[in-house]
Amino acid sequence: MYLPDKFGRLNIVRFASVISIVGAGMQTGARSLGVLLAGRAIGGIACGIIVALCPLYASEISPPHVRGRVGGLYNININVSYSLTEWMGLGFSYIKSGQLKWRIFVGLQLVCAAIMLAGSIWMPESPRWLVMQGHHEEALTVLEKLHGSHLPLASDDDVPFFRREFNQIEAQIKLEQQTRQLGIVAILKRPSYRRRLFIITFFFAFQQLTAIIPLQNYQVILYQSLGISGKLPLVLVGVWGTLGVIFSCGGAFFFDRLGRRKSFFISMSGVLVGSIMLVAFWARYEHSNNTNKTLGSLALWSMFTYLVGYAWILNSFGYAYTPEILPMEIRATGVAVGFATLNAIIIMLVQVTPIAIDAISWRYFLIFVFTDLIFVIVFYFQFPETANIPLEEVAALFGDKVAVTLSEAIKLEETGQEVHVEDVTPQKIARLGTDRRSDTTFE
Repeated sequence: MYLPDKFGRLNIVRFASVISIVGAGMQTGARSLGVLLAGRAIGGIACGIIVALCPLYASEISPPHVRGRVGGLYNININVSYSLTEWMGLGFSYIKSGQLKWRIFVGLQLVCAAIMLAGSIWMPESPRWLVMQGHHEEALTVLEKLHGSHLPLASDDDVPFFRREFNQIEAQIKLEQQTRQLGIVAILKRPSYRRRLFIITFFFAFQQLTAIIPLQNYQVILYQSLGISGKLPLVLVGVWGTLGVIFSCGGAFFFDRLGRRKSFFISMSGVLVGSIMLVAFWARYEHSNNTNKTLGSLALWSMFTYLVGYAWILNSFGYAYTPEILPMEIRATGVAVGFATLNAIIIMLVQVTPIAIDAISWRYFLIFVFTDLIFVIVFYFQFPETANIPLEEVAALFGDKVAVTLSEAIKLEETGQEVHVEDVTPQKIARLGTDRRSDTTFE
């Protein structure tokens, strides 16, 4: 929560990469269980920092019209990693040496961490963090390099996009600093911040309660329960990962074009249909004393129907949406709280799922059908549309003040230390976002 705001986004990414290298090295060379577990713990800390911080950084360097695609690209990279490890699991199952098998597997973490550490040297710092620290000229230079090729906004004068963006960022951060609130307790005192934290924690909790962890992490158990044996369950795990990559690519392309809300409901339709089909066919398969192979195959296809829905948007939604709805002063804190919630639910599900499947079989997944319905209802009433809206303007959707809209950020207007605040309503911001989705200026 504290470190990214104090030391910068990139410095903490580099720090976490070094921690990851240390943890992976300990795991790879471990000669005792204690060293292995310590390496796993250290690697987990690094992973937690990187997974939470990278989407935050990505949102802060992205122009509004591609921010969803960037979040989707982040998710694609994660899915590619999942897919590779799943196919590697199949390949490594043929290696006879137990020691060599797992040491190579965990040692590959060293390569990824080293690439991230080296790549971060050429990456620019977040321009929003630079403005918050008072490094205005450096922030302007970064924005020009990243967004300088974009044309001016349609029907506006010749003020470049990156200059308007800088003016807006500078004005909004100055406005937020006039009423700055730090720490969880201080944040909870402000209604608009409480709503944001509720949305974030609710989303990450119920995203996991769609049954993704039981279906993904315990696929082999589920396949075996449906009568599939031998190496085929491991092959299906690899197919699952590959399809996740394919469908997440499609979702990333449409995320900005369709908007966040429409994309979510399309994605959840697949999740709900797949979940209901799985429960129905699995129950019938079990009722046939596990002998009806047709029902077993239909239950299997239900799992992949679920995957199409989940991978299309839902898996990438949190990476894009969470940083979008948070103001600069609490963005790192809010994202950290969200991913802490996600991991807490994952830990619970990992512990409960094998016991529940053994005890109540398909009935366990009825719970997730009900949580899916709750997810859809709450989302409909509580989650505003943020697609194509600059980060600084999202504040208006939650009733907070916006210093200046992007289209009017020609220059900063100040009176003493007070920033001029426009009369910006949630309706106006939502309308601007819709107009930008239909505008091809930046395509």
